[in-house]
Amino acid sequence: MQPSPTQVPSATGELIASFRHGKGFLIFSLIVGVVLLGLAVFVLYLGTLLPAGSEGPIAGETSRGLSFSFSSPQTLIYATSALLAVIALGMFAVYAWHKKLRAPVYNVFELGIERIVNGQRHYTAFADIEDLYLFGSGQTAMTGLITNLAYRRNASEPFHRVIESLKGFYEFQQLVRERHVLARMPAVVATLEAGGSVTFNCVNSGQVWGKRVSGNFLKINTSPIAVSRTFLQYKGENVSMASLRTVDLNAWTENVVIKDESGKVVLSTIATGILSHDVFLNTLNALFAAQEPARERV
Repeated sequence: MQPSPTQVPSATGELIASFRHGKGFLIFSLIVGVVLLGLAVFVLYLGTLLPAGSEGPIAGETSRGLSFSFSSPQTLIYATSALLAVIALGMFAVYAWHKKLRAPVYNVFELGIERIVNGQRHYTAFADIEDLYLFGSGQTAMTGLITNLAYRRNASEPFHRVIESLKGFYEFQQLVRERHVLARMPAVVATLEAGGSVTFNCVNSGQVWGKRVSGNFLKINTSPIAVSRTFLQYKGENVSMASLRTVDLNAWTENVVIKDESGKVVLSTIATGILSHDVFLNTLNALFAAQEPARERV
């Protein structure tokens, strides 16, 4: 793997790894589409070989008891050919859609991601990514398995989506998450120490479950979670940071649950519903660690 010639190493850091999508599914869908279209033409050809006088209705019944009828053998030929052609066109549509989804190549540098599409290079520094969105889709969506990663600088720009067909997707996902935390935490800590607050966008649990089966995965409505040294604010409620005691992560329910000193639940949501949730959890850990000496004196 060679560093990108268009990036200055001091600005991006060293190239860690390159990732690209596999072509197997594209080749498969294209072949299936061509074969089905060929069969559609062949069935039409068979219609020209019907003997003269082959008229009259055709009726039958499937093994499951479904009956069907056609006014003539020629009608059956046309219907079969049309069905094969429609399925073939569907496969070509799938091919075109996935070709677009699988076009990007990604270079992960120490300090950011380079996205290459049709020779166009777009570099995004990890420190600039406010929203790192992890979610599941497809056949394994209901298991909670993360099969998609999307990132953007802020809500004013669209997400860049990376799907599981990327070769080495889980290595890519882990690498991006780790580098994102390393890049974002210094600025977060500096903001908190200066008395400011840091905002994280949150997708409610209902949306998280709904987006696992919805086609428009990146159209989300978010609520802010504001965090400072003195308070945590969510859905209009301010909770003293000093009163918070535990942050529980349940692998079975996928939830992150924050409780105060009385055991009351302050926030409970699916972890991946919190955009940049790795940075969010590291921020809470840093604040809890800073308050630990004061709590021990009480």
